[in-house]
Amino acid sequence: MNLFDLLKVWEPAFEVKKAKVHLARYNGNERPLDVFLEGQFDEWQRWQNKRNFQREFVVSLISAGSPTRWLYAGLFRSLDHVEEFYPKPHYYYTLERVPSCEEWVGRLYLQSRYTERHSYPKGETLADDLTVTELLAERLSISDFPGFKAVNLTKAQLDTVVRHQTAAWRAALSSVKGIYVITDTTTGRLYVGKASGADGIWGRWCAYAANGHGGNVALRKEFGIEATEERRHALRFAVLEIADLSATEEDLCERESHWKSVLLSREHGYNRN
Repeated sequence: MNLFDLLKVWEPAFEVKKAKVHLARYNGNERPLDVFLEGQFDEWQRWQNKRNFQREFVVSLISAGSPTRWLYAGLFRSLDHVEEFYPKPHYYYTLERVPSCEEWVGRLYLQSRYTERHSYPKGETLADDLTVTELLAERLSISDFPGFKAVNLTKAQLDTVVRHQTAAWRAALSSVKGIYVITDTTTGRLYVGKASGADGIWGRWCAYAANGHGGNVALRKEFGIEATEERRHALRFAVLEIADLSATEEDLCERESHWKSVLLSREHGYNRN
């Protein structure tokens, strides 16, 4: 099933030749998925360095981990724009969401063959692309997932999220690899780890929910089978840095080593190497 075919059904006025596609990617400062989950995507999208939305419709998609996986963020009408010069020259667009296409926002995942760097292709470029691969039962939202920068889960909270397979958390954490930190709130000691598997951070953290130590030598000794439930619940989980699912093991090992050095988790924490 193709996204554009669905848009034509949801909004009869929609035409491919009247649309631009916004492939919202990391811009070196903000990650669009974080912005979306914080409820700021619409305002964020209105600011453009160039006149990128000079067609009636804008189909907004958010990068979801790999270069070819996208999350549907909405169909917009581009009504107007003004040129502004502060704090630097830009164009500020008036974009209006199309109500008939809102039900699937934050729920629909798409696969694309498009790998060009250009983030604002014409609708014709992707007309036969953007295949629907997944529909979440619930929309990703800040109430369920606060954005990667704000993740700060207790062990009990992590257990709950994993046990219920909470859609928003699973979708977000499985869309990225990365570096995470576990804090022992009783002693203050840290453990820095990497999530480099196909299921990203989600897959790695499921292991901690299952046994409390994820197979790590030092954590197994401290939080293994002989540890009390109270002791295991002294852990907190946070994300230090995220990476695309295409990131290599070598890249992640390098970043993991960097954070171990910064946080002194070898000298004063649970890291052994």
